Amino acid sequence: MKRALVGALAVALLLGVAAAAPAAAGTFQGSIAISSIGTQGDPSDPIAIGAVATVVQQCDPGTPCAWLPFVTTVPAARQCSPAVTASTWVGDAYGQTAGQQPQTFSPTWRERPSQAAGARRACLYVRTAGGDSLVAESAFTVPPAIVLPPGAGVPRAPIPRAIGVRRGFGYRLSLASIPRGVDRTRFSLLARAAAKRWGLRLAGRTNRVVRSGDRVDSVGFAPGVPSYALGVTTIRSVRWFRRVDGRPRVVRQQVVERDTRLAVGAPWHAGPGRTPPDRIDLQTVIIHELGHYAGNDHVRNCTNSPMWVALRPGEWWHDRRNWFQHGCGSQARAARGNGSAAAGRARPMLHEHVYRDVLLD
Repeated sequence: MKRALVGALAVALLLGVAAAAPAAAGTFQGSIAISSIGTQGDPSDPIAIGAVATVVQQCDPGTPCAWLPFVTTVPAARQCSPAVTASTWVGDAYGQTAGQQPQTFSPTWRERPSQAAGARRACLYVRTAGGDSLVAESAFTVPPAIVLPPGAGVPRAPIPRAIGVRRGFGYRLSLASIPRGVDRTRFSLLARAAAKRWGLRLAGRTNRVVRSGDRVDSVGFAPGVPSYALGVTTIRSVRWFRRVDGRPRVVRQQVVERDTRLAVGAPWHAGPGRTPPDRIDLQTVIIHELGHYAGNDHVRNCTNSPMWVALRPGEWWHDRRNWFQHGCGSQARAARGNGSAAAGRARPMLHEHVYRDVLLD
């Protein structure tokens, strides 16, 4: 009988309906005290909350008395609801038949400081076949989300030769068309740091929008990037041909312009902090496109390199010890917090070579 009633309660919990079982003839008392409040390593991290709780049930002899403990939390300004509305923690099912038999357990749950910072209230409930009972509550405080300094999370170490070549090409940094949600100072920092890692030289800043074909080597946001892409690097060259034995042969080639254009309408995450699973990591796309600017090509997925063909929301590559790509398993170094997120649509990071051909007499 006890086993059947406990099973009915568990099914009721999972289905969100009342169990078809006789009402338990008993009363419950209890206590709950917060035992630990965790800390954050990243502003997006939840923090762990620990508690110690005790429930004492007083049941009539011979009467089934199966129950489940729950904990929910609400802002301190609100009272605990008389019945469970949403569970933060659910304990094991208990089934005693008589007497005063205390049960002690250690509820744990998570709170997000970005959403729930401040004073809160933990509410301890017992659910029986007859309904829910509020048995205890305890106040606690969720600390505010940590604030990272503006320059946090921006590696400066040169890109290793094993990943790609570094070149001393110059560029002008365009501060035009920066989309809403991307801080101008943060973007400038990301672009200059990534360029230096590839050996590129800052030749100045400009408020002109990056335009391919204007003979100005520049890097920045710009309209006109294909809607399916995150960015495109264009290398424009002139090739001189001369006929040899009736066939044209290249006798000279010269790059006349390099440009990197970043998409204005992408759901960017510029940092600092870990990239959310629904955002595109701006730092990774800048590192990638400037890799093309320096003359590097794409690599296969799951390679420890920023030069993947495409990037999904929540993925990133900042250095060889800090990267994550869906489907790479243990090869990805920093999957904590993102590995269970559903992989969104991959958007390519493009590069193209445009040639103007000149046939010599």
